[in-house]
Amino acid sequence: MNMGYFLIIFIVAAGASAWAFSRTRGARLAQLARLNGCAFVREKETVTTPMSAGRLEIFTLFFHHFQNVFTYSDQLAYIRVADDNLYTDDNPRTQPHRFTIFTAEMRGSQFPALKIAPLDSVLAPSQYTLMKTNIPEVDSHYRIHAPTPASGLLLTPFITGLLKTKNNLYLELNDNALVYHEHTLIAPEEMETFRFRAMQILNEFENLLSQLDTKNAADTATLSPTPQDEAEKRAEAMLKALCTQQAPVKTESGRHGALWIFIMLAVLAGMTFLSWLMLNRITH
Repeated sequence: MNMGYFLIIFIVAAGASAWAFSRTRGARLAQLARLNGCAFVREKETVTTPMSAGRLEIFTLFFHHFQNVFTYSDQLAYIRVADDNLYTDDNPRTQPHRFTIFTAEMRGSQFPALKIAPLDSVLAPSQYTLMKTNIPEVDSHYRIHAPTPASGLLLTPFITGLLKTKNNLYLELNDNALVYHEHTLIAPEEMETFRFRAMQILNEFENLLSQLDTKNAADTATLSPTPQDEAEKRAEAMLKALCTQQAPVKTESGRHGALWIFIMLAVLAGMTFLSWLMLNRITH
């Protein structure tokens, strides 16, 4: 009787433990990853390639420990979503800043450098030039760093609209990499909504860059540390690529028109001279 009693207690305890484990964050995210066909690992040292990590300030200024890492890819990019434990120093007593992070490394496109962070964020400082949008709802909540005019092109109405309605977004781009988070751990039931928001941002930039001439986009979009004059040339080329090409066409057509007028005048002058010469011969 005692053995049966203890067996029942053991089964109940084991069931309760299994249920409790299935409700942990890690277990719920692992299940979500399986349902979405994503690779999943409990821990990972990095969520980007070393080259991309070296260009993004969020990964060069602080220490990171990544957990519950989703990995998937499509024709556009190689993407990871993870829990990021960010440590501002190497003191073991320091409590980390924890948030869910979205990273994308583009297969073909390249971005101008841009960094956006809330004013009070530990991530707000930057080596890049500080810029203003002249939109009070944005400038009162965010620090925006953009090293060249080309970076400002990324502040599309869709992006500025997000910044006006939310005050906790972090966004950084450079070369082929993008990082996005909202300074908080996203609940498992909200993970798909978070990923959808991040993909909207990624697609917005991809659509913008697709407007560029393919050659100019390949030559000008990378704004990782380069000499200032070279960056300015690339920015100018990128800006020109987004403009309409009507003015050069008009100039060219004007030149052709002037050339045809000159030819017609020359033909008329030649015909007049020949007529005069023939008349003189007939008269004589």
